[in-house]
Amino acid sequence: MIQIHACNTTGKDYICSDIHGHFSLLSEQLAQINFNEQIDRLFSLGDLIDRGDESGQALEWLAKPWFFAIQGNHERMLINAYESRSESLWFQWMMWGGSWAEDMELEALEPFYLAFSQLPLAIELALPNGKSVGLVHAELPDVCDWDEVKQLLAHIEPDQVEATLATSDMLWSKIQPYLPPDEIPRVEPVRNINHVFHGHTIMENYRTIANRTFMDLGSYESGRIGLLDPVKFLSGPF
Repeated sequence: MIQIHACNTTGKDYICSDIHGHFSLLSEQLAQINFNEQIDRLFSLGDLIDRGDESGQALEWLAKPWFFAIQGNHERMLINAYESRSESLWFQWMMWGGSWAEDMELEALEPFYLAFSQLPLAIELALPNGKSVGLVHAELPDVCDWDEVKQLLAHIEPDQVEATLATSDMLWSKIQPYLPPDEIPRVEPVRNINHVFHGHTIMENYRTIANRTFMDLGSYESGRIGLLDPVKFLSGPF
């Protein structure tokens, strides 16, 4: 459940945070940075759906050859509701933003389930400056080795994702971004990767702890989607 992407040798790569059914907003922001669909690529940190009226466009975006995404907890809620046929899991998903799909039959929901089930939990992306970055929706353990993350994701079964603490935290945990200053030192740099980018937890501005940056700006509340060029970001102060 991990994808490895080689360096983009012809254009630029960008990373965006939680879209939450605001694809028009994302299109506007891509236009502002002169995103070139012929040579550039966009990597999403998950949560394509829910809380926005354009959640149904997620499949159209996943079909674009330059767009790549990892699973967020909102994709996971759809997967769980579809697989389990559980009224409680369905109700939980509706309460957390799934109302756009409230009147959809299972047959209509199936393409979303199939597409989201194929999304990885993490992406490793090589950059043209020789560095590599990781993409994980929520967070990784305070003490973490990226090689061990890759090993875990290469062997975990899909039905064990939320039964395994490390992978469940990759989708759901919200501890590190809220740590007070005196507790931040407990979060060590992730080993064997230059930097890791996360979404999930809404921040007023990007927050970097060790070599981990949390960049969800709360599209459905703020009208802003976190969007950055990782090469430029890592070359500047943060």
